[in-house]
Amino acid sequence: MTVEERIQRIGELKAEFQRLVEFHETSFREIDAKAKYWLTAALPSFIALAGYLFKHGDSLALPLLVSGCALATCLFIAVYLFSSVLLSLRVESGILTPKSRQFDDAECFIKTSEDWAELCELQAQELLDAITINETQNAQKSTRLRRSEVALFRAVPTGICLAGGSAFAYAAACPSGLATTGATAAGTVAGIAIGAGTAAAFVALDHVVTRRKKDHQS
Repeated sequence: MTVEERIQRIGELKAEFQRLVEFHETSFREIDAKAKYWLTAALPSFIALAGYLFKHGDSLALPLLVSGCALATCLFIAVYLFSSVLLSLRVESGILTPKSRQFDDAECFIKTSEDWAELCELQAQELLDAITINETQNAQKSTRLRRSEVALFRAVPTGICLAGGSAFAYAAACPSGLATTGATAAGTVAGIAIGAGTAAAFVALDHVVTRRKKDHQS
């Protein structure tokens, strides 16, 4: 294989590697877009619900109060998780540049064909290093997004049902307890506990299932 043929083939490999870098860049944007979309729905809902509960919580029936607090807690956790998806993670470009940012450091690679072939190899390796980093960071963002969606789509309806069912069961078993002065505070604490526990359970379960799938694939 001549030097020119080697340079040409390395160039073709670099083009394939560059496509992977561009794919990860697109994937980063898509993940962030999904997180922003659901965040714009979950955050105002949480703020509105929390304000309503703070203002009218004393006048709500116990099942509604407990369910509302559980819902608000699940929404808060979902908002936190979605916001963690948007944490800054840089997409590595894979572009090789001189360490000193001076042209003199790169000039040595243009003297001969062999030097240029060496530069092409270094550029290809830089792209591969960028791909490795981007794959790891993309997996992190994907995992954060999945946990956020689990907290929103699974924990929210389950938390509402558990909280409402628990409150109805308590009301049926201890109707006199509804008239105590601490019922509102107790219902609030119970709703928060149920919401937080439900969200934590679903996120933990998803983590375990995902880890088992990865271990099975490897």
